[in-house]
Amino acid sequence: MSRTIEAIMRHMASPPSRVTDQSNRVERLEKEITTVRKRRYIWSESRFVRTMLPFHSNVRVGYNGTEVDGKSVLDLMKLAPPEGTKVWIRIEGPDAADAMHAVDQLVQSLSEDD
Repeated sequence: MSRTIEAIMRHMASPPSRVTDQSNRVERLEKEITTVRKRRYIWSESRFVRTMLPFHSNVRVGYNGTEVDGKSVLDLMKLAPPEGTKVWIRIEGPDAADAMHAVDQLVQSLSEDD
């Protein structure tokens, strides 16, 4: 699944859609991404998970009707969409905006690594 997270982090699409429930101040952000690159190791998944773990929000990554926990390396590896397909990230919770910002920073740092 490293190819998925690598692609997610390198090719974030348009700004996230944002919904805020005013009664409990829970934000829900979602982005759609196109996968492009395949890798054969779990570094990208583990880096993504380490980035998301400090946040209280629920992080989900989905492809083709299947969604997995964005805080689980094994779940992310199981998703494994082929190159060129669309995947999405949905973050829902009190610190969703901060978590999505962390994803954006991770994408930028990975882009600079190339």
